[in-house]
Amino acid sequence: MTKNTVAQFCALAAVVALPSLSFAGTPVKKACCAPAPEKITESAITGDIGLNVVSSYYRRGIIQQNHSASFQPYLDVYFKAHEGDGFINKAVLGLGLWNSFSNTGAGNRRPGSTTNSWYESDFTPSLALTAGKFTLTETYLILTFPGDAAASAQALQSRLSFDDSDYLGTLALHPAITHVKELDGKIGTNTNSRGVQTQDKQGNLWELSVAPGTAVGPVSITIPLVLAFGSGGFYNQDGYGYFSGGVNLGYTLPVSKHYGTWTATAGATYYNTSKKATGNRSDNDIVASAGLGVAF
Repeated sequence: MTKNTVAQFCALAAVVALPSLSFAGTPVKKACCAPAPEKITESAITGDIGLNVVSSYYRRGIIQQNHSASFQPYLDVYFKAHEGDGFINKAVLGLGLWNSFSNTGAGNRRPGSTTNSWYESDFTPSLALTAGKFTLTETYLILTFPGDAAASAQALQSRLSFDDSDYLGTLALHPAITHVKELDGKIGTNTNSRGVQTQDKQGNLWELSVAPGTAVGPVSITIPLVLAFGSGGFYNQDGYGYFSGGVNLGYTLPVSKHYGTWTATAGATYYNTSKKATGNRSDNDIVASAGLGVAF
């Protein structure tokens, strides 16, 4: 074997051995690698959709449909426009749709109409601003009545809530104060001497509320309490309008989170109202409710 042949043989052996050496030792980095997977963050768009059924329908302490089941589907969509440091640490835009259907028809029936059972349809755009533990929510209320039970109305609702969870823990009250200013038509009630609803007095409503709650196993328990007063012609007379207090139970159904969070609810609410202010026939009533909703 010549020197040239030996040299060629050694070179060939070295080339063959290189892959084995690199495989047995530390892996050789690839010249190009796949990009790291994108970190999944919380969605800026959330919402909920569902259906509630109530044995009587009260709006701001005023009876709308008495002791007849009302079916009330709803849809809410929220867009988180801002979240971060600063005085305003969170801003959320909202859009709500809410309806009420009755199995006994809605107010003034129209011959041949297909909307007699469609009592009310509401459209509620909103903006919620959070600063620390306080949240101010401004909601424009647009109420319409497809069954001609009442004239349409518009109002501005301002709600200031305080998150006291860090201070009271499981005993948190979640207090809030709500102001409703009628802008067009009547959300409240104001009748003249002949008992006819007037539309020319746009009044104010003030509601003080708390909603303490706890959980017992998989069941959540909430006790909402509301005390309301009217002024400027919101009710037939200014002053006390109504008090409501109830117990609401919620149970999260065992459904995959891929399909949202499904919750079944049931509850009962006691109403005490001023007959002179609201025009109700009775001062006291108890309303039962049940519902099914999904949050996404």
